[in-house]
Amino acid sequence: MGWRPQGHGVEALYLTTPLSRRVGYGVYVYRYRGLLVDAGPSRAQGFSPGAEALVLTHAHEDHAGGAPRLGIPVYGSRATAALLQAPPRLPLYRRLVWGGLGPTPVRAAERVGPLHLLPTPGHAPDHVALYDPEEGVVFSGDLFLSVRANLAPPGFDLTALLQSLEAVLALRPKALFCAHAGPVAEPHRALGAKRDFLLRAREEAGRLRRQGLSPKEVRDRLLGGESPLAYLSFGEMSRLRFVQALLEEA
Repeated sequence: MGWRPQGHGVEALYLTTPLSRRVGYGVYVYRYRGLLVDAGPSRAQGFSPGAEALVLTHAHEDHAGGAPRLGIPVYGSRATAALLQAPPRLPLYRRLVWGGLGPTPVRAAERVGPLHLLPTPGHAPDHVALYDPEEGVVFSGDLFLSVRANLAPPGFDLTALLQSLEAVLALRPKALFCAHAGPVAEPHRALGAKRDFLLRAREEAGRLRRQGLSPKEVRDRLLGGESPLAYLSFGEMSRLRFVQALLEEA
């Protein structure tokens, strides 16, 4: 799959690795006004960026792992720059699926060309959304994923995620491009639906816990059991972790 126009001056390239393809999972990188948004994983097939610079939404390996091989300047938040200066060694399953993270010089910035870096923690502490205020275009990284996304990675923060969703909702974006879901139709409605799902899930999780259910029982009642990805990740990416985050604030 090559670069494909998405409207609003955006082009998208969908990247997979041999293992991610087996579970139907990949990541989008985008080109916009001379900039590349995210680099994809190191284990994905190489590509020509066709851009003057790379801007990262966060330091996870499926977004930043391919950065060192692109040969263009890399920009990101101050937190992302610090993380990629000396990246941590990742768990084996993450290295097998996406590849590792190599030391990457990242220039900390609050704006790169037309794109403003808006802090949007929740999925990851260093996460930013990239926003062009003139065109109303937002690249949301892993902020959205889907309305009912319910797998929590390490570093997941529900309160921060809700605040980040409100911050992007306040922008009233005309176009929203997610790193895993691709272009998102009706951005304001979709972001609002995700916020409402999280609020309802937190309320219901608290209600079930007060009835005496354990976190695992709350997970089963609320979400219908565990995700297969939890077993593949040895529990690191799981619905149970998501429910525990809900219960911490319920």
